[in-house]
Amino acid sequence: MSYPNPKKTLTIRYTSTKECPNCEGRGDNGAAWRPLACKRCRGRGDLVLDVEIEDSVEGLLPRSAYDFNTLGEVYLLDFDEDEEIEIIRPASGVDPREP
Repeated sequence: MSYPNPKKTLTIRYTSTKECPNCEGRGDNGAAWRPLACKRCRGRGDLVLDVEIEDSVEGLLPRSAYDFNTLGEVYLLDFDEDEEIEIIRPASGVDPREP
């Protein structure tokens, strides 16, 4: 008798962020007459400096298993594309990718 594999879950944690130096955390260019979203942080005001990913099967993933950018987008390296994965992002208010 074979049991179906449980869905793998990846939990993403932003462990280090900093205020965007381009807009000084405002999220815009500072123009009162026509404010535009900051091009570096895309209007969020924060940049992500470090990320931790915890796998429900393997535990904490090594840094060589993923890549990320300062907007908080995470890219998994060497993962099977056919594998079903559920991604859990930080709760609202903690995610620097939210305005």
